[in-house]
Amino acid sequence: MKLRFPYKPRPRQLETVRKIRDYIRKWHIVLQAPTGFGKTPVIIAALLPYIDKGYRVVWAVRTGSETDRPIEELRVFVKKMGIDIFGLSYRGKKDMCLLAKKFSEELDYTEVSYICSRERRKCPFYRSFKEFFDPTPFMERNAATYTEVFELAENMQICPYFVQRELLKYANIVSLSYNYVVNQYLEWSIRRYFPYSESILVVDEAHNLQSLNLESDAITEGTINRAIEEAATWGEKWIVESLKYIRDKIEEEFGHLREEENREFNPSILLPDSPSRFLEEALKLGELVRRERMSTGQRPRSSLFHLASFFKRALELEGTRGIAFIAERVNNILRLNIWDMRSAEILSQRWRVFKRCIFSSGTLEPIEAFAETIGLTNYIPLRIPSPYDERNARVYLTEELTTRGEELSKEMARGYIHAIAGFLSRVKANTAIFTASYRIQSRLMEEGLGKVARELGFEILEERKAMSGIESRKILDEFKKLAREGRGLLVAPMGGRFAEGADFPGEELKAVFLVGIPFEKPTVKTRLYVEYYRALYGEEKGRFYAYIYPALRRAAQALGRALRSPEDQAVIVLGDKRYRSYLSLLPDYVSELVKSIKIEEFSSIEVPWEN
Repeated sequence: MKLRFPYKPRPRQLETVRKIRDYIRKWHIVLQAPTGFGKTPVIIAALLPYIDKGYRVVWAVRTGSETDRPIEELRVFVKKMGIDIFGLSYRGKKDMCLLAKKFSEELDYTEVSYICSRERRKCPFYRSFKEFFDPTPFMERNAATYTEVFELAENMQICPYFVQRELLKYANIVSLSYNYVVNQYLEWSIRRYFPYSESILVVDEAHNLQSLNLESDAITEGTINRAIEEAATWGEKWIVESLKYIRDKIEEEFGHLREEENREFNPSILLPDSPSRFLEEALKLGELVRRERMSTGQRPRSSLFHLASFFKRALELEGTRGIAFIAERVNNILRLNIWDMRSAEILSQRWRVFKRCIFSSGTLEPIEAFAETIGLTNYIPLRIPSPYDERNARVYLTEELTTRGEELSKEMARGYIHAIAGFLSRVKANTAIFTASYRIQSRLMEEGLGKVARELGFEILEERKAMSGIESRKILDEFKKLAREGRGLLVAPMGGRFAEGADFPGEELKAVFLVGIPFEKPTVKTRLYVEYYRALYGEEKGRFYAYIYPALRRAAQALGRALRSPEDQAVIVLGDKRYRSYLSLLPDYVSELVKSIKIEEFSSIEVPWEN
């Protein structure tokens, strides 16, 4: 079969296209390839012969905001290769409902779904869709992004959400968020028009799968207080008293929890006598609250309905292996969580729905561990080595520093700051300090990291807890603007929004210092996770899969922010002596290039852009 590839091939790209094309006949595929390799066009090229035969492709991405990227890449194939296929990026009702816009821009998925279900028959956009929809204008470019579908449908005054659902009938490739693949309650809206059994699934950035919390839900102290206000407004004294009982019981059990402390709980003991009757009555009243608010143009939100739904689901899941109920205090707010640890058990069933699956990422090693933690069998690994050598990177490991222990001592914090100061004085470029946790980050700032960096001419941009999307976007933009002068310093935790997912090509990020290894804090939640994995995989494997593997994957994601293409150059520091034991879990170029370094040597390290 002739290969169709729209770019001048980079090393190993065409070889990988052929392997994927051939292997997918018999096996699922786990593809580990470095950032900048071009995984998306390689996979599309490999699957074109199968699309020609009538198979379809479901391309799953981590968030809705990432759905356009595969479709934009498909458009390049269509334009350059003259391929006649149709691709669509798919978004949920929250992003696509015109009717919901009159209520609020901040509606969540459940609220928009509620509005749609209650108002559909009267909705002018839905009626216009049923009467006037024609797929032709939406398919003219062969690849339709969510924005294009929304804007064209809005101009026609027809429902964008139902337009895209109808377009699924004609699509060869659909790009959507993980939720439509892993959640069997959401998939119905897709499978009716796009049969999964005759589709090949591509999971992008597949390293995120282990941490999916499929049955998650949470309520806070605020949820309970708002529920009491709602019940009191409607004069339901019995429900008010029951809610106060729950509030008092929660305060009695968990009011003493300190920041970031957590504890397991039994949902049954928090409910009043006759819990079934209480939950049934609370759900009915909550539904009345939602209807009343919607009828007056308000968000159809009810804290009472949410609270009752939470406890109803918690009681149904109580006693299920792999489900834990966790009380915790975060940002001084007490929160009750339903926490689902069953990624392997649930996901193993999901992969069987598809003809074949391809899992892709730059941080999946060891692939055998990745496959086992997502319940994948009958697969073949494809490893693409990193293209980076000493022309691209210098990698240093210091044996004198570690964040191990409950607290970072003053002496160790100052050791880190001294090393970072030497590092900054030498690299003189946009730099990221990625820390093991917010706790470590705060400790460094308390001991004067900011002061030292400013004296060296750097402007500090710090990620904070509970930062909004708008705030983080502003910080990201400001950091990138400083690239030309090389004086931006980003301080953020590994596993945070900047250490995973953010893109810093070229000059935008040229130096990364990892402060510690991002192991989970030894809390009740961590213990439960390790115990569950030990029950599944045995003593040694269980601890590795639950505790060590996720931490090193977060570290790998963070250090990979600086090398986004074969042309990029960077200096990387593994700032914890424990990394010596885990080099095999980091990208291959790290173990090949790593050199030991002492704290006093940081001001004279080599930087690749000077050679």
